[in-house]
Amino acid sequence: MLNPIVILDTLPAASPQPHAIAIDGQRVWISSRASKRIDVMDRDAWHKIDELVPPGMPWGMTFGNGDIVMTCGEGDDDTRRIRRYTPGVGFVDGYLACPDDTGSHLAIDADGRVLLGQWYNKRLLSLRDDGSVAREIATPHGIAGVAVIGDNACVLGTDDEDDGEYYISRVDLRTGEAADLATVPFRARGLAWDGSRFWTNEREADRTMTFVLPS
Repeated sequence: MLNPIVILDTLPAASPQPHAIAIDGQRVWISSRASKRIDVMDRDAWHKIDELVPPGMPWGMTFGNGDIVMTCGEGDDDTRRIRRYTPGVGFVDGYLACPDDTGSHLAIDADGRVLLGQWYNKRLLSLRDDGSVAREIATPHGIAGVAVIGDNACVLGTDDEDDGEYYISRVDLRTGEAADLATVPFRARGLAWDGSRFWTNEREADRTMTFVLPS
């Protein structure tokens, strides 16, 4: 039987319905499903220091290669595009179209490639620079968040987003081997790793949580 995650911090969200999350050193970037904007939080003082208005709803975010990389749902049809934002500079020109126009949470792998999660397809897609799919990796559950640690993807997932249990699973990006590591006792959205702890959001409770895995 799996043990639950060990919650370390419970922090109030600056905006309702926090969704995606990314860590950039001292800054924590959190998207809001309600406002469709991104709150930039000071990690230690936990107050809002900036706000970003992206071109669409940020369904997924990660930090890598100096940029905040995000999956935006744009326009009335929620067209899914991957965009990059350089802190202090602005959005990088151009975008990658999500394969099959679907995808949300993402991470950057050890090779610097975007690793895009497709929730209902239960798969991670490793994308080349032109947006084409280099590799598909199956996940045990639908993907509600993903973070890369070395050669592994830690995946936040569930089989029933409304009433089912949530899990943290490890997926070996070399072999595709997967295993559930812990349960998550709330409906979580987004996943980030800061080198010592995980970050996620309890969207319906308007709060951000940090946690570690059970020993």
